[in-house]
Amino acid sequence: MNRRNVVRLSAISALGLALSAGNAAAQSAEDLVGTWTPVKTDAYGPNAKGSLIFEANGRYSLTLMKSDLPKYVSNSRTQGTPWEYKTTVEGSLSHLGTYSVSGTDLIFHVEASTFPNWTNTDQKRTILSVTGDELKYTNPTPSSAYQRLVIANAPYLVWQRVK
Repeated sequence: MNRRNVVRLSAISALGLALSAGNAAAQSAEDLVGTWTPVKTDAYGPNAKGSLIFEANGRYSLTLMKSDLPKYVSNSRTQGTPWEYKTTVEGSLSHLGTYSVSGTDLIFHVEASTFPNWTNTDQKRTILSVTGDELKYTNPTPSSAYQRLVIANAPYLVWQRVK
């Protein structure tokens, strides 16, 4: 390959990388505004349920849960067995507050969470892409050992925008 072809190929490759990097992250928080549902979140099973709502005013709400959470035998939310409570806690997570975007960083400024250790903390996610109606991000600090194991093998969450 002659030098001119090498330079041309290098320029084309660099342009392709620059264009793909531009799509890799939200350009601003406005790109996230809307309601999203989980598509791929292996830590909560293949058919996870939930929603992620980004409001234009900077507020958010996130709820994720396994689709197969067991029903409580007592039929009372406040009278579950230790196993039922454990299964519910391990199979669900909810938090709310405000959010911000800086480059590829999505920061959840958590005001309240079903995992109390996150309340009044910032939780960073790394946006991998916002392409059309699909949002993909990683969670570098999952809240459970099981999620850390899953994320090691499936390191990102995928959300679909609700139309």
